[in-house]
Amino acid sequence: MKTQRQLYYGADYNPEQWSKEVILEDMRLMKEAGVNYVSINIFGWVNLQPDESTYDFDFLDWLMDLLYENNIMIDLANGTASPPAWLVQKHPEMLPVTIHGNRLVHGSRQHYCPTSPIYRQYATDLSEAVANRYANHPGLVMWHINNEYTCHIHECYCDHCRKRFQTWLAEKYQTIAGLNDAWSTKFWSQSYGSWEEIFLPEAMPTFKNPAQQLDYRRFLSDMNLELYQLEKAAIAKYSQGIPYMTNLMGLHKYVDGFKWAPEMDVVSWNSYPNPFEKIPYPQFLANDLTRSLKKKPFLIMEQATSAVNWRQINGAKTPNQLRLWSYEALAHGADGIMFFQWRQSRGGAEKFHSAMVPHGDPHSSRIFRECAQIGNEFSQLSEIVGTRFLADVAVVFDWENWWALELDAKPSTLKYIHQLRSLYGALRALNLSVDFVHPSESLDGYPLV
Repeated sequence: MKTQRQLYYGADYNPEQWSKEVILEDMRLMKEAGVNYVSINIFGWVNLQPDESTYDFDFLDWLMDLLYENNIMIDLANGTASPPAWLVQKHPEMLPVTIHGNRLVHGSRQHYCPTSPIYRQYATDLSEAVANRYANHPGLVMWHINNEYTCHIHECYCDHCRKRFQTWLAEKYQTIAGLNDAWSTKFWSQSYGSWEEIFLPEAMPTFKNPAQQLDYRRFLSDMNLELYQLEKAAIAKYSQGIPYMTNLMGLHKYVDGFKWAPEMDVVSWNSYPNPFEKIPYPQFLANDLTRSLKKKPFLIMEQATSAVNWRQINGAKTPNQLRLWSYEALAHGADGIMFFQWRQSRGGAEKFHSAMVPHGDPHSSRIFRECAQIGNEFSQLSEIVGTRFLADVAVVFDWENWWALELDAKPSTLKYIHQLRSLYGALRALNLSVDFVHPSESLDGYPLV
């Protein structure tokens, strides 16, 4: 397994939208900013496979070699996060279906059902092609699988999901009588006589069966994990010794991080704290939670230099606030800091999202100067890579408890994360460091639980 020897510092890089002249200028600016690591090809599917029968690796070949020649390490994505229009046109059945029965269409991203056999086949085919091409490239240090699973599509109510849900339930409960007992289906005349009678918990007249809803949450997390495993296995046919990861999202509700972590060599998350928060405890909490998934150093795969397109009101970061947050992540156990993205987009849905390089002259930008300062400081901190984090307190955390607490059939407005943040804020105010532990983990070594 390739071993990290220095702090990773860089950005999500999307050069497909730029000319080669701009990309060559990027190499010079990356050196100036201390960038040594970039993630590429996250949304590269249509560039690599412009139609079903054609693979075109010319641009990515050139880019991989260029980055390596400039001593920039590569986190290479398999490119499956945004299926191309030709695939959707041929197989619209792979698109996700909303709770009200509407099938979503092409024109955004993550427009796939995670259980779709069509999507899975094309995604694994692409993964194999990318791995076969680049597994032995000297610049490759990390495999980046897909992107932000369940960020936009955390539910799907298509016919295939219903059939897979029935199969998943049969594997879990073995007998329909066992399911009826676990779900308390005697109440409200909900008993089932066969697996085929079971629906997904879609639109219903009133409160849904809470056990059914909870199993559906487990099912969707498992199906996305299964998709990740299939993509990973496709890469592993050609690649040995390169670590695998995907970018999680910290306090994201729909992926059971403790269940996913064993499948990753490195855990990471995308950090977007609100500048209006004087003390960003949610960011601290998510850093600690991400580190706790493997009890090892983690990566920040995305953070914003300034405004984000999805927050309606953006507060300007004060001088050195970005630097402060970057060092805060290191103090919580991060071994690398990445931004989204390197250069601000020419257009598209994230054209108002900030970047390390703005639309104007980077040298007149406080943001770029601060990014360069961080990068050059990080280059002197290689000795902290791999440092073990020792926590004072263990806080028991469980995604399934989170899901169960917030089902609709209860007389309460209690929110799991609100309670967690309140507890965490009190501990941090006392300067106590925190690990999060799954209920099945040992509590040995923690002075306070």
